[in-house]
Amino acid sequence: MPADWRLPPGVSRSLWEFAADAKLARDEADHLAHSPLLEFDRRVVNQWFDQPGDLIDLGCGTGRSLVDFSQRSFNCTGVDLSQPSLVVAGQLLAERGLHATLIRGNLCELDCLPPDSFDYALLLFGTLGMVEGIAGRTAVLQQANRLLKPGGRLALHVHSLWPHLFLRGGRGWLVADLWKRLRNTADAGDTHRDYRGIPQIYHHVFSRREIHRLLRLTGFKILREVPVGAATTNNVPALNLEQTGWFKNLRATGWLIEAARRPHDGSDVVDGG
Repeated sequence: MPADWRLPPGVSRSLWEFAADAKLARDEADHLAHSPLLEFDRRVVNQWFDQPGDLIDLGCGTGRSLVDFSQRSFNCTGVDLSQPSLVVAGQLLAERGLHATLIRGNLCELDCLPPDSFDYALLLFGTLGMVEGIAGRTAVLQQANRLLKPGGRLALHVHSLWPHLFLRGGRGWLVADLWKRLRNTADAGDTHRDYRGIPQIYHHVFSRREIHRLLRLTGFKILREVPVGAATTNNVPALNLEQTGWFKNLRATGWLIEAARRPHDGSDVVDGG
């Protein structure tokens, strides 16, 4: 394992350990089976991206989205830091007679891929939050923008800081984090928790203002946004996790956003609040 100073840009030590664990990759399908959040994302994004084209899945994991879109005649490319996950993705695709280009890479450094190559990009299930540091997250979105064709669209899911209001001990963390944000402290939004046997996995949670600003900064126009709530049942087909009403963004566990590579006039559209 490399020393911390030799880790790739945007990659925390915990993410490096997670990406290298072959058992976690093999068990991922069982771990995420029947996840209401994944199913909700799938249904919404399939509605947004309804015409086949060239698609890149940034942080493709073991290939669940690649299988779904390949079955719908999209020309798919998947990128992930985890070689074990890519092996599982390749096996999953082959079992179904499907094909996608699989690339091991750091999402901050995708200059090996030519610009203006894709109609669609996926950055789902909190992947952006796994990238360490504002510079790393900015680089990922800049790469996504560069890889999209003019007018190409990005589907992005990020997690919110507000659920800490309802977690044991979370309110203290939230007060401290809001104070960090007021002072523009670099680690505002950063969390660490044990996950699937990896201690203190790094994950960044966002405010709505923060993710909007970051998308605009990296050249995106926000088209649609869905505040996503927590699932209270595993009755997947019946679930609608979209939050509505006055306090929808406070109740949301995160946001599913459709954004487009912005035209040069810098225009932006979003339902405000």
